[in-house]
Amino acid sequence: MSDETVRRLRALIRARELMPGERLGVERALAESLGVSRADLRSALERMEADHEIRRTIGRGGGVFVSDGRLERNINTVESLPAIARRQGRVLRSRVLRAVIAPASPSDIRLLELDGPHPMVYDITRLRLIEGTPLSLEISRLPAALFPGLLTLDLTEPFYTLFERDYGVRPACVDETLETVLADPDQAASLGVRDSDPLVRIRRVARSGEGTPFERATDVYVASRMRFTMHHSGYVRLSATQR
Repeated sequence: MSDETVRRLRALIRARELMPGERLGVERALAESLGVSRADLRSALERMEADHEIRRTIGRGGGVFVSDGRLERNINTVESLPAIARRQGRVLRSRVLRAVIAPASPSDIRLLELDGPHPMVYDITRLRLIEGTPLSLEISRLPAALFPGLLTLDLTEPFYTLFERDYGVRPACVDETLETVLADPDQAASLGVRDSDPLVRIRRVARSGEGTPFERATDVYVASRMRFTMHHSGYVRLSATQR
């Protein structure tokens, strides 16, 4: 019976012309509309979820959503990648590739607004994996004076969780720049893609509630494994010379 239910669910997605990220419905309503038991529906959904055709979330606003296997991030919000993955029913892990303390570069000093004659930063590179598949590289430059003893902690934890819990620092404002780039040989080797495959690069500077820059980071995502969304409200009227 579940084979037939899978076929009908796929037909429903096609008939509604639903795009990845759009809501198919909730389990009870879907079972009633298809005339199948909840158990049969769940069996079909489990198969489709394993094939990354749909994803299921619980709680307010939850339900069954169309998927193509990509992780989705809303760039209007400040949220850690593990939290995004968890909310979408995915499992994300981090692997530390590099973690050292080094002299701050001129751009570190400028963007992190570092003082003193010889400021130091933590230089940390992490590989982020979604269900074991490489998703992104995260290269972070962090003021050493702001996070004493950081290298003794578990750096596979979400950084924003760690910063708030152990240092009382939380992001209040984040400036990000998003652009497409081509994978260089080192990035390709780490991410399991080919040289010159498309990547999405995000450069980020995060500030605390006091306005202090505490993170300078570059995230490089495999373009075929990630989707970025945004929401805008209101209308900006342009002058004739700006159109």
